[in-house]
Amino acid sequence: MGAKKKYSYNIEAQDIDFRRRVSLSSLTNFVLITAGKNADENGFGLLELQTDNFTWVLSRLVIDMKRMPTENDSLSIETWIEKIGTAFTTRNFRIFDGAEEPIGYAASSWAVMDMHTRRSVLLDTLPSMHNFVFPESTPIGEPGRIATVSGEVANRFQVKYSDIDVNNHANSLHYVEWLSDCFTPDFYRKHHIRRFEINFLKELTFGDSGEVFRQLHAPGDYGFQIETYGKGAVCRARIVFEEV
Repeated sequence: MGAKKKYSYNIEAQDIDFRRRVSLSSLTNFVLITAGKNADENGFGLLELQTDNFTWVLSRLVIDMKRMPTENDSLSIETWIEKIGTAFTTRNFRIFDGAEEPIGYAASSWAVMDMHTRRSVLLDTLPSMHNFVFPESTPIGEPGRIATVSGEVANRFQVKYSDIDVNNHANSLHYVEWLSDCFTPDFYRKHHIRRFEINFLKELTFGDSGEVFRQLHAPGDYGFQIETYGKGAVCRARIVFEEV
């Protein structure tokens, strides 16, 4: 079994937006599905960890695209673990279109959380994972720390039943949706997403509510901070757009 593996996907109607391009939340979902499939196949997937009351949690993610796939594309994503630290592991991705041309990269940082204490644990609890390390970086590097963001309120949210996943907290894709919804359809008609970065700081659980703050750093370059009324900043993000 190799340390690198590629997975293929068909782009379905639910994966595209009104422009017939894959939405940011759908692209993020394809990346996370790829991570989950590979971890499952290699023996340290989510269900395997949960037998010991552990679970994977996404800490940071960056996706950088030459172009977003369309409804006429198929998609394949190659993934591998670049390195394993004391508390975090770096997993990388290379994204291809149907012609097997690379159209983007992603890099992610993951931790293992104890489901009882809700705290991270040392990764030496998964010694078998070291057998699958492939020390190759991507052109976009590792996901970095995003600085504090201030600015205007661009969206509001409340965590409800359908937002909660098997880890008993808001699924990461809902954060992406709350961020994506900070812009109008007219804005998306004129702009394509080139780069997306996100840092998860705290869990969101059922009943939490709050606001998404948006700050323009440079033309097309937006920073975000998701805050709740009880937990403060729970997430920071960045989206870089290109004009059509």
